[in-house]
Amino acid sequence: MTDLDSSQVGTVGEFFVASILAGYGLEVHHTKSNGYDLLVCLPDGKVVRVDVKTKKAATGSRLFSIKKGKTTTFREYETGDCDIFALVCLEDMSVVFERCEDYDGKNSIYINRDVHRESCPYESWVSSITPGHQRLDFSTDIRIRQ
Repeated sequence: MTDLDSSQVGTVGEFFVASILAGYGLEVHHTKSNGYDLLVCLPDGKVVRVDVKTKKAATGSRLFSIKKGKTTTFREYETGDCDIFALVCLEDMSVVFERCEDYDGKNSIYINRDVHRESCPYESWVSSITPGHQRLDFSTDIRIRQ
């Protein structure tokens, strides 16, 4: 995995998240759309747009950039760009799902490494897609950066 470029790391992360969601019995489609990577069909017929953010190494900070754009022109994330962020670390195979609306106008999301490793992907998925569902309390372990 050390020889992967950033595009390849992103692709691996997308397929990893797709396999997790498919394992929950959901229909998942890869997209080439602006602002999200996966379309997920929920049992109630609703379609959720998932933007996958992937880190390769398990060491160092878990700071996930949520800026939109390529190498020269970036813009901050805006509500409506996607529905769910999937935050992935490939080396330790950890995934956390977060509602995009919670990060309107932000540039990045920081998650404590230990909390990220120990989080249950299924619980964070359910809390991110269920209106009124009790959110997981990462308040001291996830920080929004501007």
